[in-house]
Amino acid sequence: MSVVAVRRFGAEMALAVCALLFVSGAVGAPSRSIRYVDGSTARCSNSAGSGSLKQPFCTIGGAAAHISAGVTVKVAAGIYRERVVVQASGTARRPIVFTAAPRARVVISGQKNGFSISNRNWIRLNGFTVTRTSEYGISVSDASHVTLSNNRVSYAGRPISGQAQYGIRLGNVTRSRVIANTVDHNTNSGIALVSGSFGNEVKGNRSFANAKVFERAASGIRLYTSHANAVHQNVTYDNEDSGIELDKSHDNVVSNNISYSNADHGIDATGGSSGTRILANSIYGNLTAGINVEGGSTGVTVANNISSGNGIDSPRTDSNIRVDAASVPGTSLDYDVVYLGGGERFLIWNSLSYRSLAAFQAATGQERHGIEADPKWSNKAAGNFRLSARSPAIDSADSSVRSQPRADIRGIRRTDDPATPNTGVGPRRYDDRGAFEFHPIRGR
Repeated sequence: MSVVAVRRFGAEMALAVCALLFVSGAVGAPSRSIRYVDGSTARCSNSAGSGSLKQPFCTIGGAAAHISAGVTVKVAAGIYRERVVVQASGTARRPIVFTAAPRARVVISGQKNGFSISNRNWIRLNGFTVTRTSEYGISVSDASHVTLSNNRVSYAGRPISGQAQYGIRLGNVTRSRVIANTVDHNTNSGIALVSGSFGNEVKGNRSFANAKVFERAASGIRLYTSHANAVHQNVTYDNEDSGIELDKSHDNVVSNNISYSNADHGIDATGGSSGTRILANSIYGNLTAGINVEGGSTGVTVANNISSGNGIDSPRTDSNIRVDAASVPGTSLDYDVVYLGGGERFLIWNSLSYRSLAAFQAATGQERHGIEADPKWSNKAAGNFRLSARSPAIDSADSSVRSQPRADIRGIRRTDDPATPNTGVGPRRYDDRGAFEFHPIRGR
């Protein structure tokens, strides 16, 4: 192994250890007491004095009834047929943590929710499999500083009118994080921020195959009347509606996401979602418009994205980027890579369609630095949207646009490719367009 490879491996291991310590609460916080849950042993008990290794709680809910700020609940492998209602709050220095034991598969199934957090703060849930709940898989409401990480949430609700449910729902939640979860096959959107949820981060999640079935409405990630949130580094695909949808939600940042093969748009800003910033995303093969701005969503910034092959044979609206007449005021498009790939309408602005970038630029004055070319993804058919060498997206973005991410979807910082002339602008003239930064050492 080369010296460079050894250093990189060591750095990656250090980051992994730090991430684990952060989730467990071991970094930046005093030591806290630990309670154990193991429903498979005859020694377990849900009495107030339980929770030791020798006498663990039988259920997660049993532990939840007897904890306070600073307590970590570690859950042994098994199937727990219960609804866990979190009954206490933590603090900034002493959060309450529920976590699966190392390498344990902890399944919570068959009740109204897997976890319910209401009017509680400073809570962390990590590493659980929540499946086949009658309502939301994980429900968080009227709360703040909640972290949901590394969970698998699937099959929430039923595909019947009145019974369809989100996988993860945040309602009137602030300053919280939904990180690195896998959310799939739920009967409404995979992840939903609703009811005025504000200042949250939705990062690094994978949301796919969510569907109501009886009507086309389930997105991978949905924001409804929720503002000033960050939605980044997520992968959404094969959802019944859009990959990422913002409805009546203003001033959100949507960056470094991959959204492909969804049955409506890749990214959709609708219903007056003004001030949305759609930056550095990779969008491919969605049924209608790749990036869609409509319904009076004014003042939207679309920049540094790659949107290719969207709207082919669409039964509804199509194009790689679409802006309707009601959303034109204050909206700007520039530094995007767009490629027709068989679509009927290339770009739409002010509800008028254009079949080439040149015609679009001449008529609208938008996308003055846009590029019409094959983005040269590594293997789009396999869902691999890394850039190949000589991609037109390399070293050509605008790094000065507000909220432009300094790193890519993998957390790799912007890197100059010495083989590519820098044609970008801003403090870094070598940012790449789309969700992946081409790394000359890694070769991708």
